Order: sequence, then C-alpha cells, then structure tokens
Amino acid sequence: MTGFIENLYHPQNANTALCIEGGREYCVGDLRTDIDRLYPQLPQNGRIAIHCQSARLFLIAITAIWRGGAIVIFPATDRPAYLDGIADQFDLYLDDAAILARLNTPPPAIKPSPTDILPNPVNCKAVFFTSGSTGTPKPVHKTLAQIEAEIRVQEPLWQNHIPAGARIVGLVSHQHIYGLIFRIIWPVISHRIFTADPAPYWEMMQGDLRTGDVLIASPAHLKNLHPDLADVARPSIIFSSGGPLDPAAAHETTTMLGTCPTEIYGSTETGGIAYRQQIDADSIWHPLPGVDTSKNDAGCLRVRAEHIAGDDWYQTEDFAEINKDTGGFTLRGRADRVVKIEGKRISLGAVEGHLRNCDLVEDAIALIPDDHDRRLGVIAVLSKTGKDMLANVGKFRMGRQLRREIAQYEDDAALPQRWRFVDQLPSDTQGKRPLHLLRALFADPAPENPEIIANTHDGDTASLTLHLPGDLIYFRGHFPDMPILPGVVQLHWAVTQAAMIFKVPVTLGEVTQLKYRKPITPGTNVTLELTCDRAGAKVRFRYHSSSEGDHSSGILKWRGETA
Repeated sequence: MTGFIENLYHPQNANTALCIEGGREYCVGDLRTDIDRLYPQLPQNGRIAIHCQSARLFLIAITAIWRGGAIVIFPATDRPAYLDGIADQFDLYLDDAAILARLNTPPPAIKPSPTDILPNPVNCKAVFFTSGSTGTPKPVHKTLAQIEAEIRVQEPLWQNHIPAGARIVGLVSHQHIYGLIFRIIWPVISHRIFTADPAPYWEMMQGDLRTGDVLIASPAHLKNLHPDLADVARPSIIFSSGGPLDPAAAHETTTMLGTCPTEIYGSTETGGIAYRQQIDADSIWHPLPGVDTSKNDAGCLRVRAEHIAGDDWYQTEDFAEINKDTGGFTLRGRADRVVKIEGKRISLGAVEGHLRNCDLVEDAIALIPDDHDRRLGVIAVLSKTGKDMLANVGKFRMGRQLRREIAQYEDDAALPQRWRFVDQLPSDTQGKRPLHLLRALFADPAPENPEIIANTHDGDTASLTLHLPGDLIYFRGHFPDMPILPGVVQLHWAVTQAAMIFKVPVTLGEVTQLKYRKPITPGTNVTLELTCDRAGAKVRFRYHSSSEGDHSSGILKWRGETA
C-alpha cells in the first residue's frame, strides 16, 4: 500500500476520481495541479495553521504545507478567541478564502517537478490540539508516517466489506485526527472517492447517500438520527468515534440504517486502539492488529503499537478488564475522574453510576463547574418518570430527591449541590463532551423558552411567532460549531402549546408523519402553526419561516378524552 503523497503524485493516478464537491468530480490530477500552485507561495519550514470547511481545499493545503517542509497546525475550531489563545503556536493562518485567493493567483514562473522533491512521511509533521480534562488547549504532535501506519493496520479489516465504487461520506470535521484519517488520508491511500462538502447534519447529506457508501459519523450524530433516514440507501459500514456510543443508539442505528455501527476507540494521542460492534450488552473492544494490551498496577489500560509510540507502552487513564487469551477488553471508567471535595476523594463516575441506576435518570455527568467553587454539580437527562416529577415538584426539590438517591451509597461530600436538567447532554461535533461545554450550562442562566412575539387563536387553529435568542439553552452543545434547535425541543414546544391552547392532554399516544426538513438556527423567528382535530384526537403542527420555508411538521395524537 503506497503512501498518501505518493498516491497523489503517482503518474498512473492522474485521471483517477478522488473527491466530489458542489456536484463536481475532481480527479487526482486536478488536486495535484492546485497543490503545485499553492505550495511555492507558502513559507517553508514554518508552522501553518489551517481550518477549512471544504475537505478538498483542506487536502490541497496540508499536502502543499508538507511539500514545503512546514508543520501543519490543526486548530480545534476557528473561533477568534480560541485562535488568539494558541496564536503563539503558528506563523500563518489559512482558511478557505485564503487558500482560494492563493489558488487564483498566476502560477509560479518555474513549475515544480512533480516527483523529485516528495517529502518523507516521517518529516510530514502535524500538531493537533485537545482540551483534555482541563479545558486548556494541549498540543499533540503526530507524523504522517504514524497515520499511514495505522491505516495499513485498519484497511485489511474493512476492505472486504466495502463494495467497489463506494464513497466515503463524512459528517465529522476533518480538523480532528479521526476525521483527518477516515475522511482524507484513508480515501487517498485506498483509492476511494470522498465527499468534500461540509455536511455536519443529517439534513445536509441524507438525500445524497448511495447504497454501499461508508459513513464517518460520531456518537452525537448516531444519538440524533433523522426520521427520514429510514428511507435512505443503506451504507456498507458506519464508523463512529470520539466517545462511547450508547447501546440504545447502536441498536437504533442498526434498525434504521441496516448496519451496526463500528466504533473506533482511541484518542488524539494514540490514534486508533481497538474496535467493536455493540451486538449485545457484553460486546468487548478488539485491539487493532499489532496493538498489544496490558494494565498498570492501578488497573488502567496501556497499549503498544507502531503507530502509537513504537516499542514503548502508552499509558491511558482508562480502567479496563482484559481477556488474557485474546487481549480484548472492557472499559470501566476513567482514573482521572476523581476529585477532592471537603478533603475527600470523590469518584465522578461513581456518582454518575448511582444516578443512572435510579429510575428517575437516563444519563448524567458529574463535574466541578467552577475552579473557584468546589461544589459538585450534575447535568442530568431525566427519564419520563423523572420529567413528570420535575414538572410537579420543581428543580429544587428534584435535586433534593436525587441527592437522597446518591446518599444511599456515598458520604455527604459526594452529594451534588448544583443541578442542570437537560433533554440531552452537551457534546461537540466529534461526540466528545469537553469541559468548557459542560461548564457553560452553569454560567449565567440562559433562557429556556422562546419569546412569543405574536399569537393568534381562532377556534381550533392557532399561530405563534417565536423569536429564538442566540443564548437559548437548547442551542448549547447541539452542535457548538453550527448550533441548531434539537428536534425533540421542537416537538416538546408543539405538545405543550397545543395542550395550553386547545386544552388537550399533554400525554401523547403517538407522533406520526414527523418530518425535519431544514435546521432552525439561533437568532431567527419561526412560526408554529397548530390545527386541532378533536374528532380525530390529533393536532397537526408545522414550523416555518419566511426565509427558509418549512422547517418541520407532524401529527400529535393523544390518548383519552379532551379536557
């Protein structure tokens, strides 16, 4: 298997289709021409940060940077404050516009030789940034040689499951190592076409899926499947990485898309370590070929492989149980999730486990919301029983009840004092839950409801114009780079407004014809139309706006008689 840059410059590959963007198919020769136009214009042996929406421009830029002997810097986001915080790490910043401007300049007078100065992958260096457990960006250094070594390990595992002509379709960002490997480097090395348009939401790519395509997704995507996915072409493989996938989400994805997601376990520091499919509750992680597993004295997993740290062991902070015969393992929480409160060591994982075992809670995250305030906080997703109790007793008493649940197992120091109840736990576009997103929920209170700026009600029809402020709590973490209003929130508002206006039961029996057509973004005005059919015991709802047309619609059916 030849390398990434070798494939781009191999003469026989010039007419090979490589990526699709804006409906146009680009071949290797097209990209090579742009690389050769760009790299003479870049400083050599420096540090160049790149953040692109287009995967095509991203590929052109990283290859041009490596050809010139410079180091590629991958910022986690293009937010100005974030870039300011790592400004000392790079000498030049390139985004889509900056790259296009250089590509539109006249070509250099001396055309570079296509093959005689190709860099060695060992010398193609990259720096990623991960927030770790502190929230402070931490540089992680990798080489193209390490990435190619991992791909040589993984390709034999998947190649027989991918039909000829299948495309690599990505929902995750290529700015992070998972997206870089699976959306960019792997397709080039394995001669597969990849889609280059940004598509972080199902709505932006589901109409373009073809049978056999490979989906590069995250837990955040697979926990929020679009209803229309039941009707799309079936992918051959669905990859997920960036965090553990809930068994329920794995099962729902399998049911809706016809294939069980393949999860990749690893980190920015290690790259891929293991894989699994959650066929049942006992599914274990299988190490990638060539990956050795062991544990330290504290019971934490350590791994060794060529693409991780060569002959050296890399120590993780994950507790694990290892099968001595196969090397397969089960993860049992993180060692670094222990905090000191009132002089006592408190396991955040234990607090979360007690809450998840309670019938009032579906999921929870425990944390210290503020470095200057050592009170323990919890972000909780309540079960239906818990939501009913919250509606009856309020947030304060709900928190007290959950403290009593934990108090059966833990000392007073482990009893949370700050609570946030949400419909889903915040995560970024990679499915991870960085500390700054979690702590944001404990900052100044954000509005939980839209502003109703117009309200008309005539018999069994109603129309409400809603203003959605940018700091609405439901936009936090869904998704941070391109926030949208979750579908479950749209449904909740329709149900509660219908109950108040038409005096129908708030408890639904069924939701049918549910369609999510276009995302609802922060700062917009949308109209919620409601039509009550009392004889049919149902309410039709529709969200629409003057600029975007229909956003979502459906039919709410209730049980029992109207009030």
